Amino acid sequence: MSTTPRSPSLPDAAPDDGGFDPQAVDRAILRRRAFNLRWAEQPPDVIPLTAADPDLPCPPAVRRAIVEYAAGGSFAYGPAAGLPRFRAAVADHLRDRRDTPARPDDVLATDSAASALFLVARALLAPGDEVVIFDPVDFLFAASTEAAGGVVRRVPFTRGGGLDLDRLKAAIGPRTRIIALCNPHNPFGRIMRREALEAVAALAEARDLIILSDEIWADIAYDGPCPSVAALDRATSRRTVVVGGFSKTYGLAGLRIGYIRTDDPALFARIFAASHAEKTAYGAATLSQIAAAAALRDGQPWYRAFLKHLRGVRDRLCDRLDALDGLRCPRPEATYLACPRIERADLSAEALTARLLEHARVAVVPGAARWFGPGAEGHIRLAFATARPIVDEALDRIESAWPRILSP
Repeated sequence: MSTTPRSPSLPDAAPDDGGFDPQAVDRAILRRRAFNLRWAEQPPDVIPLTAADPDLPCPPAVRRAIVEYAAGGSFAYGPAAGLPRFRAAVADHLRDRRDTPARPDDVLATDSAASALFLVARALLAPGDEVVIFDPVDFLFAASTEAAGGVVRRVPFTRGGGLDLDRLKAAIGPRTRIIALCNPHNPFGRIMRREALEAVAALAEARDLIILSDEIWADIAYDGPCPSVAALDRATSRRTVVVGGFSKTYGLAGLRIGYIRTDDPALFARIFAASHAEKTAYGAATLSQIAAAAALRDGQPWYRAFLKHLRGVRDRLCDRLDALDGLRCPRPEATYLACPRIERADLSAEALTARLLEHARVAVVPGAARWFGPGAEGHIRLAFATARPIVDEALDRIESAWPRILSP
């Protein structure tokens, strides 16, 4: 079943919800455009709950801003560090909604949050330097470290206990340069508590380490704001590099737009020099920056309605998965990622993923080391930023096929 937006036109004045329509998913468009394990890369009868990229269209305010900017007909180079309106919008967002010290000059536009992680690693690591990361965590942390010649040190992060601080201390050695946080956590959807962030900050201060805080999921938090380590105190803020983006909250993955924030001028200068943006070799597209600034400035009614929708879908999805024999699916505190634990010794994450595809025609991501590290084994991950009928259809298929999925 395919549902489409009520109108293809862009409203002159957005309604109270900012134009958010919880049913506005056009599968025909997604099958042409949504790559990265999603609709365009799956057989026609498969529902993909795979990569964390919303099926729902982006805010109307973003589309209007793109059309207005494009109507000018000029796509000239922008400032190397980013457009003033983009840098100001990000700084205001971090300061006003995340309680994080930020001025426009502290913000560097990047061509996605993923690219920002690679840039930070390239700027701050020498070959052989070490980075402490979570286990499990998104594969980009290890990939960016290793691309810069660095060495990864993994520290357990659990759904129940969060970060193992004793193991964190033990992982730090003479070549450690960075402690990398993923807050909120991907794939478990857990938010780090202030006490844990304070412990990390104290350790970084004592060992003179940089804190890299990937906060791309910070606005998808269901029970109150996600605290940022950069908001703790002035000293911690100066040694913290915050990475963020617009793919998760506003559906702008294809526009490739993110940012780096650091209020230490020397640290900013090192990262900016490593970006080569001043040489015009790299940098974020001006059109993408216009879209992101509009999302922050004018897309908040849409965002609030989107978050409310996600909360309802989360509850429905997790409750139904949790009721299945052999699965335990706690509700995530943040993100739109459900990460059920498999409670059958005879069923690996890879095997369950394959059986879900074969018998239910639903694609998910296995908790495999290649995606998240060894700590993800025994889990699968489902992304649920889509219309409720699509989630219901996927769940109906899974429930119907579950006896066959569990059979040898």
